[in-house]
Amino acid sequence: MIDTMKLMLTDYEITEDAEITVQPSSFVLSTGAMVEHPLFNVKDKGTVYGSKAYANTENWNLTLKPVLGMGTGAFLQLSVPKNHYGSNYYSVGEGGTKAVLNKVENELNDRGIKTNIQEAVLSRLDTFKNIEPEEHFSSYYGLFQTLNAKRTAKRDYGTTFLYSNTQQEFCVYDKKEEMRNRKLNTEGLPETMRFEHRLLNKTKINSVYGFTGVKDIFKGGYEVIREKQIESWRSNLFKYEADEVLVLGSRQIEEEMRAYMERHGRNWLQYYIKSYGSYYLTQYAGKEAVGIALMNIEEDRVKAWRANKILEEAERELLNMKKIEGTNKTMAQLYEELKNKVCEN
Repeated sequence: MIDTMKLMLTDYEITEDAEITVQPSSFVLSTGAMVEHPLFNVKDKGTVYGSKAYANTENWNLTLKPVLGMGTGAFLQLSVPKNHYGSNYYSVGEGGTKAVLNKVENELNDRGIKTNIQEAVLSRLDTFKNIEPEEHFSSYYGLFQTLNAKRTAKRDYGTTFLYSNTQQEFCVYDKKEEMRNRKLNTEGLPETMRFEHRLLNKTKINSVYGFTGVKDIFKGGYEVIREKQIESWRSNLFKYEADEVLVLGSRQIEEEMRAYMERHGRNWLQYYIKSYGSYYLTQYAGKEAVGIALMNIEEDRVKAWRANKILEEAERELLNMKKIEGTNKTMAQLYEELKNKVCEN
């Protein structure tokens, strides 16, 4: 369930033999004046200055850097599943999550960075859920685009659909493709669609979960995260009923039709079919959605009926317009499948 955690350490000490790298201070080229920041104190040696300090391993990253209005911030970022399994594919339970944090705390201590992670504060928290889709990932492209997802091609992720603002992200991608791009072993794993919800700051974490302390996760907070994870997906990506998804698709088609009417006049439908074709409509909408759009923009019901007949002839020649490319399901059926799998307890 929990993947990436970014913690702000509130209780830590750096020893004089700590395995930590200090990056030198920056300077103003014209004057040579140093821009120094106090990063941390070392017992009996005083304050260490620089632009930032860091200690990184394959499983976690620690960064000490100046933060506006609060002096220096010590931030620890890690993936709970990766620390537990060596890969972030599988979910880790509450007990396993606590064991991971204890493990990382001991590793920090071994490097001369003494801290109590339980006293840390959450500054980012990512949760995830893997599902096994019934169709190939590409079959859902039209659905995600209808739901106004931003299609991105991030490095190591392949095709990714992202819903985001400054405080949170909802991300959907092909997990096996991401693993293959990173040269990771996927043998024996089923086709997997991964849904990630990323809370990007302390304020948003508190507003969603009602707490920000790491220790609160193990005082009932883990169950809260589990419940809110489902609630967040249900109230954002999966807030529609299946028939509402059909209407969303029809609105996109309606906008395109209006543009062709303005440009081509009474022969707009011929140009529209010629330009986009039944293939486009099959992939991104379906026959029902097109019918709804036609009825909304065409006052003459006879003309709308005849237009539907033209579309039915094109349907017989090419593909069944009710189907999504690569599958025998409608967009509404694909949506209902994902909604049930992601939002089930």
